[in-house]
Amino acid sequence: MAKSIYDFSDYKAYLRSQVGDKTARRGLKSALANALSCQPTYISRVINGPAHLSLEQATGVNEFFSHSRDDSHYFLLLVQKDRAGNRPLKSYFAEQIQEMLDRRLNLTRRLGTQNKLSEEHKQIFYSSWIYLAIHIALTIPELRTREALAQYLNLPSKKVAEILEFLVEAGLARPDGQHFTSESSLLRIGSDSPFIIRHHCNWRTQVLESLDREKIHDLHYSGVVSLSRADVRVLKDRMLEHIKEYVTTVRASKEEEVYVLCMDFFGLQK
Repeated sequence: MAKSIYDFSDYKAYLRSQVGDKTARRGLKSALANALSCQPTYISRVINGPAHLSLEQATGVNEFFSHSRDDSHYFLLLVQKDRAGNRPLKSYFAEQIQEMLDRRLNLTRRLGTQNKLSEEHKQIFYSSWIYLAIHIALTIPELRTREALAQYLNLPSKKVAEILEFLVEAGLARPDGQHFTSESSLLRIGSDSPFIIRHHCNWRTQVLESLDREKIHDLHYSGVVSLSRADVRVLKDRMLEHIKEYVTTVRASKEEEVYVLCMDFFGLQK
């Protein structure tokens, strides 16, 4: 898997990964040098020697590689850290870099918040997995009746009717005769929500039950490993990127099945 800019704490190492070592990718080095109005030999001295990019040149690198706003800011911080002339200034930029990395590891900040429920409705909605399951199932045309939902989720019809009534009241579903449609298919709560633990427990309980009926398209993986602290951060960052891709794919996908994604990645130190 290709590394992202956030896998690097040294801007020269990042540039080497982008344009290669002393002998590789001369064409790319020449193109970068042309974009920065300097000689290719100077790019080599920056990447492999004592020379440093100016902040103006660093901005040119951002434009050359089409860095996003956050990527550009991070790259500039890396350059300023390495250019710093004394330890206090270097430490200042190192702290800025660390703060940016910490913010990236916050899932809600990474994906954004989307929730229209009142606090009273959240308390009920997150009390059981069934509320969210029915809410999402309503996005599938074949599952928009009480009977179809009860059969698909193996639930009593009366229970389904009660939850449909709540979803309508909360503004998450709209009735149309005997059919119901989902009014908002994406809800998200952050790690600071008082309902987050209940939400996670709801779906991990369903994970345990799914093990007894595992199907060909299901996937369960458990692994215990030892690794460096630096790689813990790298792996979480990549997992968050996969979650963003997952959300993007799901948003554009045709509604046909209800699936659940649970990811567990945590340290065992008590």
